Amino acid sequence: MISCALAVVGVLILIAGRDRRASEEESRSSIGAVSVSQSTWIGAVQGLCLPFRGFSRSGATISTALILGVGRLAAQKFSFALAVILTPLVIVRELLRLINVHGSAAPHAIPSSSAMAGLGMLCSFLAGLLALRWLTRLLERGRWQWFGYYCLLAALTVFLLHISR
Repeated sequence: MISCALAVVGVLILIAGRDRRASEEESRSSIGAVSVSQSTWIGAVQGLCLPFRGFSRSGATISTALILGVGRLAAQKFSFALAVILTPLVIVRELLRLINVHGSAAPHAIPSSSAMAGLGMLCSFLAGLLALRWLTRLLERGRWQWFGYYCLLAALTVFLLHISR
């Protein structure tokens, strides 16, 4: 399932990244440049991504915005604004899941699991910062399609690892 999600988002990113020409006006556009219709489509794609692990929500929302004619900067800002809204809800959901798991765990396992969860969150946060920096550079330089190639390579790797088991 993850391999398929990575492949689909990779193709979407390649389609969005095929036109690397950005006018000066487009590169200066702001968040206000996203229309209600465009934001509805972008939000719908974001919602479709949620149940699929491996489906890059940022990749899909930025690509959808680019396909709909939103400027690169506005697409980036809008996508990350969506993440700001969604991320706290996901954190609360995962925290509740963690609490439910610990409800049935032995009392001595809780501190150890919490420490591992904290370490995992820290590593995830740092990896997220690096990924955002990389994605931002690709988008700003008109090389968005490179993220699509990365997703396709990751899809192939996951698929090959899965069938080799």
